[in-house]
Amino acid sequence: MYKRQVVILTEFSELLESRRSVYNLGKETDLSQEEIVTSIRHAVHNTPSAFNSQTSRVVVLFDEAKTKFWDHIYQTQKDLLPEQSKDFLLGAIENARDEALGTALVFEDHEALDQMPSNEDRTNVYKDQNSAMVHYAIWLRLKELNLGASLQHFNLGYEQGFDAETRKLFDLPDTYELVAELPFGSIKEPAQEKDHIDTHKEVQVRTETSN
Repeated sequence: MYKRQVVILTEFSELLESRRSVYNLGKETDLSQEEIVTSIRHAVHNTPSAFNSQTSRVVVLFDEAKTKFWDHIYQTQKDLLPEQSKDFLLGAIENARDEALGTALVFEDHEALDQMPSNEDRTNVYKDQNSAMVHYAIWLRLKELNLGASLQHFNLGYEQGFDAETRKLFDLPDTYELVAELPFGSIKEPAQEKDHIDTHKEVQVRTETSN
């Protein structure tokens, strides 16, 4: 049994605690676009991936590109969103389009995925894991820059060709599958408090087997 709890607070642990979903974003920052993109590149470049496959691709949008992307999402989603969350989601889209500083689009490249030494089922698992780690790395780096962000999932369907318009907008390869979007910007309104389940339920310890 553990006799005492020891919590060592570091800049990284504080960063983990302070990273939240921020939906009310603005453009007020002293950072240049180049500085933001360099930081995102560093985060993605140092994110692990299964078999070192490096399947994730990120496209960072600013200015007209960002506005056109989110207007496309708005037009394609406004009549499809579930009624119970429609107002909230449309508000998030409008803020990302009109108020946020930029957006990081996260893709998975099927050309790279096809090179993985695994069957299709396992590759799909690895794809999700690779992408999720990239999302989180970018999100933490943005927070470190004092920028807020949220993770959106308006991925329109690679297999059905629904995200072809996104690839066309930005002259991207047909092998790019849109997975998620991270709109980011200055924090105009902090995230609300959230509930947590018991950390001992989240993380459990065993030192012996049950039989």
